[in-house]
Amino acid sequence: MRRKCTVFAIAVFSLFGLTVGPAAAAADDFAPPGCFGQRYGILFGQGVSVSCFPGEGYGYRVLAHCSNGTAFWLVAGLPVPYGFGPAVAECSGALLVPAQVIAYRVDEI
Repeated sequence: MRRKCTVFAIAVFSLFGLTVGPAAAAADDFAPPGCFGQRYGILFGQGVSVSCFPGEGYGYRVLAHCSNGTAFWLVAGLPVPYGFGPAVAECSGALLVPAQVIAYRVDEI
């Protein structure tokens, strides 16, 4: 019985390691000029936070392209006026299919 539990635990940790690997490898994209972006982990997912210097218009928001391996979707963050903190978008998944941010872009409002 102990052997079966050990094999099951190793299988679960291996599965988690395979799903986390692509998220770490996808962190090579950059924010647009004048902006600083940072990815962070959430429970069963990943988020992106972007801060921008003042530009034309009222403010900005971040659009995150999300994936969980079989599905792709877009998450739009709330608009943020310049000088009032970062714009945030989070991709949420489930226990066995965690979501990750594939790419993101910043829209000026």
